[in-house]
Amino acid sequence: MSHRIRTVLEPLLPVGRFDKNARRFVAIMWLAGLIQGFAQSQASATLPFTRVGLGLSEGEMSLLLGFARLAAFGALPLGWLGDHVGRRRPFLWALTIVVVAGTVSGFAMDAWHFGLAQAFLRVGTAAVAGLAVVIIAEQVPAEIRAYSISFYGAAVSLGAGAALATLPLAELGPDAWRIPHLLIAVGLLALPFLIRAIPESEVYERAEHDGHWRDLIAGSHRRNFWIVGAVGFLASMFTSVAIAFSTERLIQGVGLSSGATVWVSLLGGTVGGIGFFIGGHLADSWGRRLTTVLSIVMAMAGGVLLYNTSTLPLILVAVVVSSFGTFAFVPAGGSHRAELFPTHLRSSATTAASNLAIAGSAVGLISGVYTIDRFGLSTTITMLSVLMLVAALATMALPETRG
Repeated sequence: MSHRIRTVLEPLLPVGRFDKNARRFVAIMWLAGLIQGFAQSQASATLPFTRVGLGLSEGEMSLLLGFARLAAFGALPLGWLGDHVGRRRPFLWALTIVVVAGTVSGFAMDAWHFGLAQAFLRVGTAAVAGLAVVIIAEQVPAEIRAYSISFYGAAVSLGAGAALATLPLAELGPDAWRIPHLLIAVGLLALPFLIRAIPESEVYERAEHDGHWRDLIAGSHRRNFWIVGAVGFLASMFTSVAIAFSTERLIQGVGLSSGATVWVSLLGGTVGGIGFFIGGHLADSWGRRLTTVLSIVMAMAGGVLLYNTSTLPLILVAVVVSSFGTFAFVPAGGSHRAELFPTHLRSSATTAASNLAIAGSAVGLISGVYTIDRFGLSTTITMLSVLMLVAALATMALPETRG
């Protein structure tokens, strides 16, 4: 590679070198991330048609999805098991829950059936999100840790893009909204391979039973834990509503067709997808904390713009900026969280932080039943953006870890 090309590509390349084992491991986790992303994104991707199929208003759908996400606290036992029986088995159990619950959503005969299935799915995604970061962080060298997490995040995003690509299937008929959800069952074909291929963490240390949660929430690590939890909670209040209703915004608010909505979202998301790798590179070179703060601000700015413009060029800019920030946060914030806690608390800490983030998304969506119907989507998003600024400031109170 010439020096000039190397200079241009430098921000997209890892700081350290991937050996054969690291490449194989990251590829395996990439497949798991793809399945997770496809399953967890269907509810948002097909929201306009699922909502109509279930006979719900925008506010009622927001309330339903919000309460479903509160069930994510059921993932706490899986996080606890991650510190007591190893990372691998709880991760695989959680991924299985995601695939099964996502598929069952397609069979829902009433709104509460759909909400119950989504509740189980959120239990699985909360556990998978926390444990995946821990498994990757403990399996690769520190100099490529954030960059490795970026590959997992990119896989989740690609899965979300694949979910969005199924949107035209959802408008084929009154019950066609079920088709994208039923396609999640394809993930069952990959589970046997993942069960064989995903290794146990090389640095896992079994935690003692006594005082485990007390050490985390009231011991010497309590300050970092509660700040991390608050950042995730506040940021998710904004992003949950912004992401969940993005398709609704483009189709019902702007007037784009479902096909145009897919292309705008995929094009903007694909360009913004370089945020995964630039975010991973910067987190491994600049540091985790500063990269996390910048990513939060970019996600907020793009989200606010998306809900306050109706011109196609600005919509594309908004999707690119918000996607870049959201994607850059994955490797930067993920590696930061994992490194803030010792090995014997790491699984519980990251899973609990994921739960608090999902709780924030639930509160954001539940509050939408009052704010969206009264003030509209655009005003709701603008009001929630203030919480993103608070989350960015709170992140600055955390110590830098970088390895």
